[in-house]
Amino acid sequence: MRSAQPSDPRVPLDGPLNFRDLGGYHTQNGQRLRQAMMYRSDDLAQLAHEDITRLTPLGLRTVIDLRSDEEVKRRGHFPVDRYPHRVDYYHLPLVEDVIGVRGVGVDDQVYLDSRYQYLLDGGSSAIAEAFHIFACPQRYPLVFHCVAGKDRTGVVSALLLAMLGVPDATIASDYQLTDRATREWMDRLAQQHPEERAVIDDVPSILFTANPQTILRLLSNLRARSGSIEAWLLGLGVTHEELDSIRGILLEAIV
Repeated sequence: MRSAQPSDPRVPLDGPLNFRDLGGYHTQNGQRLRQAMMYRSDDLAQLAHEDITRLTPLGLRTVIDLRSDEEVKRRGHFPVDRYPHRVDYYHLPLVEDVIGVRGVGVDDQVYLDSRYQYLLDGGSSAIAEAFHIFACPQRYPLVFHCVAGKDRTGVVSALLLAMLGVPDATIASDYQLTDRATREWMDRLAQQHPEERAVIDDVPSILFTANPQTILRLLSNLRARSGSIEAWLLGLGVTHEELDSIRGILLEAIV
């Protein structure tokens, strides 16, 4: 199943390095995600003045911030006061303990897999609230983001794409697109926030790579546990009607 997206679908910005349109992906039943409706990103508190001008034509109506309370307090949030029209801002922190602690002797990949499972379990209420918002047509165009746009954003993106019927291979490729932005983000962090980069250097490096197998295992494990991505979301309180609404908003026939 091919994707209609270019190899690097990022919107070029001076601040965020991983702002991109999720539209264009094909589903297994022959539909396609509408473009210019749903975006994923890294930290939107980093928007430069020129970036506001670049984003204005997108007509964003909603920003969902998946970062922790501490990250928002330290970095700020999407500048709703500087945007030329109303944007609704929702702070839905998935978890507060973003990095966690790796046990002695624990394999790096096992550690990362456990962190992703923790994002699902600890962030289930925030994920459910995000899908409630996704189901509202008046919330679009919409963007959701975290700090690097890889883990928390990657998990929500994978759940959404899987629920919409996008093949796992395409979901994994979309996840892996973050690698380039993460390398650029790490270089910038070393220059602008060396104290934060020093902390990161003590964290397993696998946390800063987008290995497609990581997201594939997450989806596989979730299906093994719940039967399907849709069933898991329904178990969180997302309704059939809401899932149908999301499909109606985001999917279109391929002409």
